[in-house]
Amino acid sequence: MNNEHWAAERWRIALVFFAALLGGMLSNQWLPCLVLALLGYIGWLLFKLHQLNRWLEEGADPKKAPDSDGVWDRVAYQIQDLQKKNSQRKKRMSKLLKRLQGIITGLPYATVVLNGNNEIDWANKQAADYLNINRKTDRGQRIENLLRVPAIHQALTKNTREEMELTLPQNEHRPLSLQLLPVHKNLKLLIAQDISEQTHSQQMRKNFIANASHELRTPLTVIAGYLEILAADKQLPEHLQPAVNAAAEQSARMHHIIEDLLTLSRLERMGLSHDSDNIIDVPTILRQLCDDESMLLNDSNHHTIGLNIDNTLKLKGAETEIISVFSNLIHNAIRHTPEKTHIRIQWKKHARGGAHFKVSDNGPGIPAAHLPHLTERFYRVDESRSQAQGGTGLGLAIVDHIVIRHGGKLKISSTMGKGTHFIVAFPVNRVIDD
Repeated sequence: MNNEHWAAERWRIALVFFAALLGGMLSNQWLPCLVLALLGYIGWLLFKLHQLNRWLEEGADPKKAPDSDGVWDRVAYQIQDLQKKNSQRKKRMSKLLKRLQGIITGLPYATVVLNGNNEIDWANKQAADYLNINRKTDRGQRIENLLRVPAIHQALTKNTREEMELTLPQNEHRPLSLQLLPVHKNLKLLIAQDISEQTHSQQMRKNFIANASHELRTPLTVIAGYLEILAADKQLPEHLQPAVNAAAEQSARMHHIIEDLLTLSRLERMGLSHDSDNIIDVPTILRQLCDDESMLLNDSNHHTIGLNIDNTLKLKGAETEIISVFSNLIHNAIRHTPEKTHIRIQWKKHARGGAHFKVSDNGPGIPAAHLPHLTERFYRVDESRSQAQGGTGLGLAIVDHIVIRHGGKLKISSTMGKGTHFIVAFPVNRVIDD
């Protein structure tokens, strides 16, 4: 097909030169005749270009295509073919877009499509109910102008995918879980899910645990008292002594569990106390804790402790809670590692300005599958071993709550056969560097 069109064009050029040759033979003016013939051919090409340009400007209607042959006919045909393919592609994309919009509209949570400037391009019906965003009137508005919440502004600035649980001022009765999903450089999805039922369920669970723990503490204290009297009674038959001692041990363990549960409930219900801005002398506290642990270790000769502490680095916070974090992590490192393990404790300033408290060991390590669950209540890597050592399974949950209350983050990493690292990262506003 291409060869036929170019053949016609070659014949046309040949006729131009033949006309110039004929005119030169008749007039004996070879050069003027050649120039006139070429100018005529160029003028004809310009006319065809003008026709093509006007046809394209008028919408390239196939019925109004310029009448021509040769290469120009081929160009018009290719343009019409591209138009047809583009039209088919647009129809497919339109169907796909409608299908996608139908899927997003049917989702049980609000979805808002944002462009690179955080302006609303599209929103589903749930966005009006959850976020008070009208997909018609609010289109083109910046999302931070409609949702004036610092957490949302921070997420948009950092382009983070972390979920945010919050309530909007205009819809305080409905707690929401928001997440920003960067899809493309100039495309983001803001997804909001109603977590009212989940929040209510969690609150009921917390209230139940707090009430049950409080109610169990009194009868358990009575039982422990009677067991203590029985254990001290010299007339107690010898065959009953193991049972009474075992019951007393389990009673003490239950008492520790209840106290830890009450501590967790208090941390969940209350904000930071009025003493949360007290200046804590962390180096002194860590040395005292390590000295206390070392006195016990020297008697059994099981572990060794190494310190690497910045003496100028202090912390703002609730002192009793911070001490609980340090002692829990240090004691856990000793309790859950075998004999001869070396425990390394560090208190250093981070390069970004915050501070890190780090407890490391060269023990057997923790399997990776367990790491995400270590801060869950009653979670144990080795159930039988933890119970034998007297743990409640709540220590790391308490640590995590306290760290979060102080704006920090607990990080746990471990390599099998090499050891485990517990790192508490405190933010800059909590650190005092004398």
